[in-house]
Amino acid sequence: MVASRFGATHALLVSDITLLRFIGSGLILAPLFVARWSEIRAAGWRPILVLSMMGGVPYSLVSVGGLTFAPTAQGGVAIPGALAIFATLLGWAWLHERPNRERVVGLVLVVAALGLIGLESAKDGSWEGTAFFLLAAFMWAAFTVGTRFYGLRPLTNVAVIACVPLAWYGPLLLAFNETHILSAPWSETMLQLVYQGLLAGALAPIMYTRAIRTIGPQRAALMMVLVPVLATLQAWWLLSEVPGWLTVAGMILVLPGIALAGGAISLRRR
Repeated sequence: MVASRFGATHALLVSDITLLRFIGSGLILAPLFVARWSEIRAAGWRPILVLSMMGGVPYSLVSVGGLTFAPTAQGGVAIPGALAIFATLLGWAWLHERPNRERVVGLVLVVAALGLIGLESAKDGSWEGTAFFLLAAFMWAAFTVGTRFYGLRPLTNVAVIACVPLAWYGPLLLAFNETHILSAPWSETMLQLVYQGLLAGALAPIMYTRAIRTIGPQRAALMMVLVPVLATLQAWWLLSEVPGWLTVAGMILVLPGIALAGGAISLRRR
């Protein structure tokens, strides 16, 4: 989020950052896409379309676009928090997974945190960014639940959302839209290529799926609690974005909320 905020508020366009993300991740994961082509083809066109749209180019455009209107700390709280809410609701609708008491308590805390973020955004005029963050969270929740609904293996999903957009988005953007990649400082272009393409687009999903297999989904979900804290601190340090007190209060509420909603901790005694 810090790298996206930096890129979106400097020389590059939001569409440029998205293109660099899928150039990097698509080329890295192309061998995996080819190796698992039989599994992807057997799944049919609908899973590929849904997953690549919800976790691919539209998600990147919306999430990075939100950072052009609102500071990093608000996105760091709003996206993971709203993701927990939408993932629970979609899981209930698609997978018939009814949330237990702990998750309901967690969702209540998350809703309160999002309310504080909404007040902060209305106060400083960044409400458009909050709207983008909520839409991005819904899209990633749909990708997350859709992954289980369609039954593709996690790394296969990573390859789909990296390689399918590379096939159509790059040519479409270069044909019909301007780009600042060639005119931007090379350091900014390389920064986005490395962070978006290598780290966020390829390495992070692979490491997260590996973490789920190694330490389990509950402990892996608990790591998501670090996102609001690290995003806020890094934006403060690297971008000189001092968070408002409502954002800080929302961050404090969203931490236990995400942990409870993700099933990482329990209120019941063993």
